[in-house]
Amino acid sequence: MTGERYEPEIQGVSIVAVGSLNPAIFQPLWFAGNNLIREEEAKSADIQIIHKDVTVFSTEWFSMQVTQDRFAADTNDPTKYQPLRDLVVGTFKVLEHTPIHAFGLNTNRHFRLESEDAWHAFGHYYAPKDTWRHILTNPGLRSLMIEGKRESCGAQRIRVKVEPSTKVHPGVFVHVNEHYTVEEEKNSNPTDRIVIFLRVLQESWDGFLTYSREVAFHLLDEANKQSE
Repeated sequence: MTGERYEPEIQGVSIVAVGSLNPAIFQPLWFAGNNLIREEEAKSADIQIIHKDVTVFSTEWFSMQVTQDRFAADTNDPTKYQPLRDLVVGTFKVLEHTPIHAFGLNTNRHFRLESEDAWHAFGHYYAPKDTWRHILTNPGLRSLMIEGKRESCGAQRIRVKVEPSTKVHPGVFVHVNEHYTVEEEKNSNPTDRIVIFLRVLQESWDGFLTYSREVAFHLLDEANKQSE
């Protein structure tokens, strides 16, 4: 069995930036006024709150949450991964003086496995139970996070997290995060930091999406080989 048999039942991506933000700016009509989304999208957006401390709203294809120190945009529609990247790039081209200190690219995938046995085998492969049986009854994998780097990538770190899926059963959840800290670039000018942020989004987004998919397939393949 190869990883290609495993297509995620639920998946999504998000782009997160940490810095000094003005949440009240980030409202649907502002995006429409800057030609970042259509006016119809802005008018039909589901607005939870627009406030100086926090803005939360969603449209048919993306959601946004902004606080004074964190911006997050996400979509669960695989056909909108590129439009989401373009939306974020366009947003911070307009807000070019926003101080950004760090940012991350994220993917989330929920895979349904073919059986309970395969589900348990996955957990046992990545978190062998023998050691834990001395201190716990019926131990099981709840969350595992591994951190490292990858070649030809300027990110400060990559984090891969696996957990039992809370949305499909028997299923596995795979989260991949690529984290960048722009303060380490020795640039104190907010515009320069935005340039770094936008350059990574424009040059590395496709590569990150491919890499994160390969990560998920690799994890599923390796566990499956051991259970055959």
